Amino acid sequence: MEIQEAAEKILKVSPSVRVVSVCDLKGKLVYSARSKKVNILVSKQQSLASLKAAANDWKQRKKLLRSLGPCKYVVAEYDKVKRIVLPAGKNHILYITTTASFDHSKVVRKVRSFK
Repeated sequence: MEIQEAAEKILKVSPSVRVVSVCDLKGKLVYSARSKKVNILVSKQQSLASLKAAANDWKQRKKLLRSLGPCKYVVAEYDKVKRIVLPAGKNHILYITTTASFDHSKVVRKVRSFK
């Protein structure tokens, strides 16, 4: 499945899905799409820094693979948004933001259905 097609499917899960981004494990942005109703809460620089940090954190989690098994996803909940990070193949991650009250398991199930 193409990255753009996958991102659009994730955005359609709910109006609560705000932004879907894909980056490599160095934090380089590959693709990003957002809901048309989203008010941007962070600057582009903050967003790119957050992607880089998420990619770095993901690489660190891969070091625990033998001990704990593969990381399935990570959720960070803030007052205004949730950030969900999932693997997208071996060398990329999906970085998805939703409203804080949204049930993130809906996004996780949708992404897992792509496999």
